Amino acid sequence: MPGSTDQSALKTVERAMRVLQAFTHDRSEFSVGELSRELGIHKSIVSRLVSALRGSRMLDQDPQTRRVRIGVGAFRLGSIFANRQSIVQRVTPFLGMLVTRTGQSAQAAVLDGTLSLVVASVESPSTLRVISRVGDHRYLHATATGKLFLAYSDPSLLEAAAQDPGLMALTRTTVTDLKKLRRELEQVQRTGVAWNHGESHAGTGGVAAPVLGDSGHIVAAISAMFPLNFIDDRQRRTIAVETATVAKMVSDKFRSPALASTRGNGASRR
Repeated sequence: MPGSTDQSALKTVERAMRVLQAFTHDRSEFSVGELSRELGIHKSIVSRLVSALRGSRMLDQDPQTRRVRIGVGAFRLGSIFANRQSIVQRVTPFLGMLVTRTGQSAQAAVLDGTLSLVVASVESPSTLRVISRVGDHRYLHATATGKLFLAYSDPSLLEAAAQDPGLMALTRTTVTDLKKLRRELEQVQRTGVAWNHGESHAGTGGVAAPVLGDSGHIVAAISAMFPLNFIDDRQRRTIAVETATVAKMVSDKFRSPALASTRGNGASRR
């Protein structure tokens, strides 16, 4: 009967949503058995749901451990939501502040699948400046903003990006070795900033810092961009400090008043 078919389909959707909602920043991986016990749903049903969600890339499963985690499809939906939440209006004034403090161009980007998407940009008034266009997609492995998304996200994002579009060499300094890139991402996690040393465009450098939401997840990335040959190490350190400071200000705008006023809470990372 049509009514019973509709009810069955609705129940399946509800169960699939429960599977996705089981994942948190503290519990980012489950076995199928653990999900079954957590949700009180028979293991065979959970296995079928996981298989369907993997097909849409909402979930990912480690081929060795068989443990399940959030997939890149969920990141894509999250980036669409974040973009809708007035990121551009909130971020743009702070980009202007960053340009004033550093003298360099600034941009904000969000995650879009396995690429980053430039959503706001303010150019430096200097004749010698880096130009960034709103709407441009950038490779995650070859940009400062992209490395932030990789460092602050589930490991499945790096795995997906390594497959499509791949770790292609854009310049002579692009990191294309997965092990080397993982080591660099570990450093990003430790320092809270990511660097681009001419890896996307020869002669163009950048440093980026994360905009973090309530639960410590990355909402966007802010970066300052500069011509490599005209900025010395001391200036780069200053630009990095200013970028991190402005990104922290923006993060406070994305957090609830209670969390924004709390001091001493470190950013939650993967």
